[in-house]
Amino acid sequence: MPSPIPARNRNVYFVGAGLSCALGLPNTAMLLHGVLDLASSSKRWQRERLEERLRAAFQFFYPDAVHAGYMPDVVDFFSALRTYIDVGAELAGGFRDAAPLHRALKFAIADLLIKSGRRCEAMLKDGHEFLDQMLQPGSIVVTSNWDLLLERYAQLRGLPLRLSGSGTDEIVLLKLHGSIDWCLGRSMRRRSAGGYAMLSERLFGLRPYRPSLPPPARRVDLPVRIRAIESRPTAWNLVLRSRASELLMVTMARGKTGDIGPLRSVWRDAYGAISRAQRLEIVGYAMPPDDTEIRTLLRAGVQRGSPLDEVVVRNPAPDVHERVRRYLDRSVSSDYRGVSIAAPAARLVRR
Repeated sequence: MPSPIPARNRNVYFVGAGLSCALGLPNTAMLLHGVLDLASSSKRWQRERLEERLRAAFQFFYPDAVHAGYMPDVVDFFSALRTYIDVGAELAGGFRDAAPLHRALKFAIADLLIKSGRRCEAMLKDGHEFLDQMLQPGSIVVTSNWDLLLERYAQLRGLPLRLSGSGTDEIVLLKLHGSIDWCLGRSMRRRSAGGYAMLSERLFGLRPYRPSLPPPARRVDLPVRIRAIESRPTAWNLVLRSRASELLMVTMARGKTGDIGPLRSVWRDAYGAISRAQRLEIVGYAMPPDDTEIRTLLRAGVQRGSPLDEVVVRNPAPDVHERVRRYLDRSVSSDYRGVSIAAPAARLVRR
């Protein structure tokens, strides 16, 4: 028997990298530049020869990379690297560093986002009108981002937050591509479960809800959260050095269906969330034509049950609005203002 169709009574936000970029974090196009900067300046990444390994990967996949200053398109590079891991692993010779480099890049991106997040700390403490508007009890935020910006803002404001479900009256944050503080059960480095949490745990509330992790044999393919945000000064050590052998982050490759398998429950929750949307606001997400998984999820959720009251696109780029109308809904309302990085809540009039 099919699941009952939920009532459309929620404000739902779909958030892409544009929001984090507006608040001071790197977007997709900036990631390789940021990682290379880290690789040349950080002793950890110098020890791991990350810059040298990245340059070797560029030259393996792109003939033009022999020329100084060459930088591939980020999405194309991760697509080539991820595809080679799947189809080239058994080929004689070839690029043997593909899988180890892919793992290292996820840790380097996490490092980059943590350091960038620290630079945003003062702004988050001052408050931000749009984040206050978005993070309201009962709101659901679905995101393709890995960073901890929204979790940190909720923590500073003492707002209870959940990372799973879609029917609760609390704030729900659903991370479709994983997170810099998530790993699979098989990637947990410590025997004690004390440094880890189920995604269903209730964060930052006065009445905590902390379900126990299942026994090791049952959590092999289970997404778990590394308890890093509770100890932000040591987040680097907790996330990147001692808690996980690999991070659960779906990288920006074309055709991500195989990689999102461990996150099926999050995607189901996101479908339920979009099915509940009375108003859907798409913020900082470009709706690229090759991101078929997310646009299919959005379209399916919008099509389920009764029509939404409103779909709003908040983005300064006109081509994004055109793509949302083409792929999602012809009657989109457009807001070209974007999100300001300098918008302290205390100085602005609320709606």
